[in-house]
Amino acid sequence: MIKTFLHNIILKLTKIFYGSRIVSKPYINDNTRLFYEISQHLNFLFQGKIKYENNLQQKIKGFINRGDVVFDIGGNIGQYALMFSELVGNKGKVFSFEPDYKNFSFLQFNTNINKKKNLFCLNNGIGAEEGILEFYRDSETGGRMGSFKREFVKKRYKGFKEQVEIIKCDSLINKYGIPNFVKIDVEGFEYEVLKGLKSVLKETIFFIEVREETKEKVFQYFKHKNYTCYWIDFENKLIKKNQEIPGFANLIFFPPNKTIEFN
Repeated sequence: MIKTFLHNIILKLTKIFYGSRIVSKPYINDNTRLFYEISQHLNFLFQGKIKYENNLQQKIKGFINRGDVVFDIGGNIGQYALMFSELVGNKGKVFSFEPDYKNFSFLQFNTNINKKKNLFCLNNGIGAEEGILEFYRDSETGGRMGSFKREFVKKRYKGFKEQVEIIKCDSLINKYGIPNFVKIDVEGFEYEVLKGLKSVLKETIFFIEVREETKEKVFQYFKHKNYTCYWIDFENKLIKKNQEIPGFANLIFFPPNKTIEFN
């Protein structure tokens, strides 16, 4: 409660003093800068060089190699996509998908300004069926909590929504090839993303943010494919049943016979 109260106070003050001001700070290395709207990314406010989910990023780095293909599903403004671009190098490719048009604009700008020629940005959602869905925008946290499911946006929804084209994972694979690594951060829509994936992926690693409402379905999806699951928010904990997963967790799934070695 206290943390939420303080966040709301800082948010109001930031909007008063900065409005919709856009700034940039160094990110990943001295040659890369992340541009963002100050009031929408309060976690960057007191950072000289941006560190975004640094604990998680350090853990997954070792599973992405030069020349890899990476799908970044839920790209926001490029926090993970820019890192993926560095890791895969000139011979690799990163495809980042972001449904929120405002976030997508920042994602595209951050890609272009940093001259990431191996990073391709698409203003689409990924789901179970192809078509058009309403996306409910979160207008308080830089769109990080916007969702295709109204109930997940909660009080952050201020009436802003948009029509977004949905593509299935299978269509992405047919067009861009089999990914080596897939990151999914879609605010309650993660199982819908997986339902659109019927292709057999023998080598692909999945990094997925889940919550209470989706953790069981996501875990069972991979369990049926004999994937190994780890919860990596703090320790690298092997998960053998969905009851061991907390209400909010970042999970990494490894295909059978994959060598698992965390940094």
